Amino acid sequence: MQDTLFLQETNLLQKASRCIEYIQESLQNRDYETAKIEMSELRFLLDELQVIEQKKARRAQLFEIVADMRKRGIQIDFVSRLLG
Repeated sequence: MQDTLFLQETNLLQKASRCIEYIQESLQNRDYETAKIEMSELRFLLDELQVIEQKKARRAQLFEIVADMRKRGIQIDFVSRLLG
């Protein structure tokens, strides 16, 4: 799962960078409609990146909880298998 999130994040960041380039190019060419479309796409990509950040934060929080429970001697087999 962590690898999947990393790959998704990398892909979205690349797409966002391209959008920024396209926006800049559109502005230089006074192609405002294309710039608006690219800005809309950039907004979507930013929202997706934000979702990934939230998933990473929840996952980190889960790791902390499991680590704390292990310190206390509590075993959670199904979570341990999921987390590897």
